[in-house]
Amino acid sequence: MYFGELSTGALVAVGSTGALIAVVGLADRAGEAAPPVGRRGLPWLGWLAAVLAWEVVSLLDGGLPTLSDLADPVLASPPVRGAATVFWLGVGAWLIARPRHRPEQS
Repeated sequence: MYFGELSTGALVAVGSTGALIAVVGLADRAGEAAPPVGRRGLPWLGWLAAVLAWEVVSLLDGGLPTLSDLADPVLASPPVRGAATVFWLGVGAWLIARPRHRPEQS
């Protein structure tokens, strides 16, 4: 059985790695020392809403490409795909390694 271009084994590997990182981040309360985002996060919230809307519309309309379809030509080369994977894992490690406690204010 295949899901898109992923075999069942690849899907399990990707899904279990993502789940493990999410569990570690939640268990360690990663990033709880970060200051509240406030209004600075509104542009990011707008981008997130636009991406989610794009994906939902592309699921409903088979003729509209998903973001994965648009990224496939860029990530077709194995070295580029490997570099993107290492970058993605690095960002995840950075998010998990963020301080757990707020520094003392003087």
